[in-house]
Amino acid sequence: MKKWNLIKFDISYNIAKKPVILVYLFVFPFLIFALLGYLTTANFSGGISSFDYYGLTIIIYFQLTMGTMVSNMIMEENVKLPNMRIAYSLEDENYIYISKIIALTLANAISIGVYMLLLMGIYHVNFGTNPLMVYITYMILGFFSTCLGATLCIGLKDESACNNILGVVQIILCIFGGIFFPITYLGKIGIFLSNFSIVKWINFGIGSYVYGQNIKGQLIVWVFSLLLAVLLLFAARKMFKIQLFIH
Repeated sequence: MKKWNLIKFDISYNIAKKPVILVYLFVFPFLIFALLGYLTTANFSGGISSFDYYGLTIIIYFQLTMGTMVSNMIMEENVKLPNMRIAYSLEDENYIYISKIIALTLANAISIGVYMLLLMGIYHVNFGTNPLMVYITYMILGFFSTCLGATLCIGLKDESACNNILGVVQIILCIFGGIFFPITYLGKIGIFLSNFSIVKWINFGIGSYVYGQNIKGQLIVWVFSLLLAVLLLFAARKMFKIQLFIH
């Protein structure tokens, strides 16, 4: 089976035919954004609306949860039979999970684009003078999270354990990263603890570009995320054993 055909298979079988993944990619981000935006309208002032705030932050959360999506695609019970068939048609067995990372990244690219276009068109959310730069940041975050989820799933050899660990860590980092509400709501101790959340600095980097035209923070996110993604893929290649994913 050619590699591109495998990617198309993953898109059609593991994404397009999975309503849960489609809703998560194309519906949930917009719904959560709209819900929080309307509920907190009165809490924002000073030129930045609740829609501006959550327009930038909510999609960060969804990018960081891409790891749970890919772990389902790799180890869910109903994908083991297709994995077994694919394993015998590939020279490099590692492409079983690599194709899923690529397929989810492509679907995610469309999801982010739709999200940003809707928010700019309907709610006039500010994504900076060049929204493409913010789009790239979201894409890189999603790719990093996908690589993390795939590697953790392969290392633990357990989809549920992987998703539980990722879910708890992501929620904690996002709470202290100002994703669901401004960090100032956390009080002095919470503000101090937020300094240890990488999500806070991702959020800060995007905000600095959108409202201060300072791209330095985003560039740092790009470099570190891509570097870590490469290291994770290398680790996944070392740990991957096809037998664990077909039985």
